[in-house]
This record gives sequence, structure tokens and C-alpha cells, in this order.
Amino acid sequence: MSADPAYETYWRRKELLRKSRPTFPVRRWWETDGLCDIEQVYFDAVREAPSLLDVGAGDLRVMRKLQAAGYAGEYHTQDTGTEGRYTYRSLDDVNRTYAAVLCLDVIEHLSLHDGLTLVRRMISLLSPGGVLVLQTANGAYVPDPRSWDMTHLHVYTASDLWAYFRCEGLDTAGYRIVLGDRNPGPLVAARNAITAYVKRRILGCDYANNIALIARKGATPAPASL
Repeated sequence: MSADPAYETYWRRKELLRKSRPTFPVRRWWETDGLCDIEQVYFDAVREAPSLLDVGAGDLRVMRKLQAAGYAGEYHTQDTGTEGRYTYRSLDDVNRTYAAVLCLDVIEHLSLHDGLTLVRRMISLLSPGGVLVLQTANGAYVPDPRSWDMTHLHVYTASDLWAYFRCEGLDTAGYRIVLGDRNPGPLVAARNAITAYVKRRILGCDYANNIALIARKGATPAPASL
């Protein structure tokens, strides 16, 4: 029986977080035909990659935005849906590596086991020095992200995913993502500030809707232990 990806490094992750729990700065997302704040972070992470695989490419909007912003590398897509034309239907069909893998708003639609199995598969598709950009719902956000969409099955916190990537041998940075207007008026900004304070300081949860991890694979194999 193969190891369960959720528990194979369980105690290593606990020890890592006990010794070093990083902070995750806030970035913003808003509806735009160009790149919003967090999308610029993603673009900066992949812009020099000669090849990119977009996992869960959906309506291909992200592909169009990155290419319009200047991404000129080989851009391949994967999705199980029927709403677009994709390079791959399944990651089982991929028999090569990529310098970058992009996976936005996918793993929350899978069980914990299947989500982490997908993460490991994407890591295996990275070439040495390659980067994985992953965005998902923030498990620390209130209300529970599973209430946003009936297809959400499991949610993650930034610290847990950071520790998971570290135990997989990747150098990882993380962000918390707030959704909203690019330029909210003073009343909306004041309301958002009050909501953020209550959620973070009083309730002990988070006001950032999503999280993102930028994880880079080493040029040499990772050590066997931390």
C-alpha cells in the first residue's frame, strides 16, 4: 500500500512549524482584464520559465492574461472539463517536465488525499529549479470557504501548505489574498478595516479569502531529512 501523502511527513511538519512559523504578507485580487496585484506576483514567478503547465486551466482566462502581459514561453494546459481546448485531459498523459506549473483554485475541490496526491504529481513534473504556483481557498477564513461553493471538499491553511512543500524539499514563500475592488471608497475601506480587525484580533481567524504558495524545486535532490 502506498503511503498516505497527508501523514507521511506529519510529524516532520509539526516540528517544522513548532520551530519556524513564517508570516504571510497580504496581497490583493480584483477583477481586471490585466494583471491584478497577486497575478503580478504569479507573472514575476513564471515570466522567465521557458515552459509552463497550467493545471485546471478552466476557461483559459489566466493563460490569456499571462500571455498578454508578456509570457512568451511554451504554454500547455490541463483540465478535465469540456469547456475549453486543453493540451492534456489528465496529468497521467504528461510524460515530460516543465519549468513552471500553475495551479489556481483547484485543490479545494478534491479530498485531502487527492489534493496532496495532485500536489506531489505537480512537483514531480517540475524540472530542476522549476517553480510551482498554487492558489487555493484559505482554511482560516471566516466564513468557512466550503460554504462558498458546493464543490469545495477540503481547505488548507498557508502554514500547513508551507510546511508540506518544505518537507517535499521546495523553497517556499506564501501570501494571503484579499478579494475586493481595486479602489474601494472610504466607507468600504473603513468597513473592511474593521472587519479585518475583528476577524484577526478578536476571533483569531483570517480576513484573507485565499492563500498562495510560490514553491521552487532545488537544482539538486532534497536531503532525506530536515
